[in-house]
Amino acid sequence: MRQYTGAGSILVLLLTLSLLFTACQSTAVTPVKQQSTSATRQPGIQLPRQPVTTPNVPLYPATRTPQAQTTQGTLPNNPGASTHPVLAFYYPWYTQSSWTLSQMSDLPTIQYNSNDDTTTQRELYQAAGAGITGFINSWWGAGDKTDENFARLLTDSSALENQTHYHFASSLYIECDAPNLDSTSKLISGLDYIKTNYSNDAHFFHWQGKPVLFFWDPLGNGRTLASWAAIRQQVDPNHQMLWSAEGVDINMLSVFDGLHLFSAGYWGLNNNTMASVDQGFRNQINAYNQQHHTQKIWAAGVMPGYNDTRVPGRKGTFIVPRNNGATYTTSWNAAMASSPDWITITSFNEWFEGAMIEPSVTYGNLYLDLTRQFTAQWER
Repeated sequence: MRQYTGAGSILVLLLTLSLLFTACQSTAVTPVKQQSTSATRQPGIQLPRQPVTTPNVPLYPATRTPQAQTTQGTLPNNPGASTHPVLAFYYPWYTQSSWTLSQMSDLPTIQYNSNDDTTTQRELYQAAGAGITGFINSWWGAGDKTDENFARLLTDSSALENQTHYHFASSLYIECDAPNLDSTSKLISGLDYIKTNYSNDAHFFHWQGKPVLFFWDPLGNGRTLASWAAIRQQVDPNHQMLWSAEGVDINMLSVFDGLHLFSAGYWGLNNNTMASVDQGFRNQINAYNQQHHTQKIWAAGVMPGYNDTRVPGRKGTFIVPRNNGATYTTSWNAAMASSPDWITITSFNEWFEGAMIEPSVTYGNLYLDLTRQFTAQWER
């Protein structure tokens, strides 16, 4: 779960925006008891429910600077959007008071408010320029700021396509522990709201004609597969949607249509076994599909690094070193080698957990540049 607190004339943005181009089967997948669904974003990855308002501190000097102006018409073609989706987890909850090194390991080159019209437009254009085909928008329920800003995201995605012909289609990350979603009845109500308001939108992510939803920690806080089966029977009895569950438990495929790892299997990065971790999940899903005559989806996660050591009040914090892009390269190569159906990026802008690829004071445009290279490679 996360914090929050992001749309207007896309044409103006496109004419002025700066985008910085330079451009297992492991011996076994980590056992479920050690890497349970609640552990894949572990050890906690649960931010306070209200914005933190600690004082701002000065930026440290930038080590990289913008190198190119991006103007209308320069976005890459994205023919792989329908066959090779690349979706980045996205957090539309920031305010100007969010940006302080007392809470996060790095800072964005532009300190923004997620509610501002230009913010969503700029981030859309940056993501599209890197070959990302959609966001997975953290969603805390109907009427929440994350919901309002998702509606803006869809509107701006339509404007982006009208101006550049780049199709950007986003989904929602159902934050199951959010106050508006933390019971069976609230989940049913929220999912019905999504079906009515978003699922038929042209810029909502669809796969093989079906709208897709992502669920964080579906088996946390007492939720069971039986309760999810009951929810699905009421909300989507004919399986007209695709539901992707976060976690490592293959048994979730009895209710859900696929698995994704918000954690991006970080233990593989730390143990130098990333390729075998990703391939292990691919093999398990293949085996499940063969046994049950299904087409369950493997979404391989990639991560540039991770550092949640400054999140206020969090216990069990840890770091996955970035190694100046080497970690991200390893993560992408392992993901692509596992023949995934989709690739997810953790994340576009999770600044509190230090897992962002959005331009930063320390790394400038490095991670967008790398993303552009990898998305082009995967689409070939």
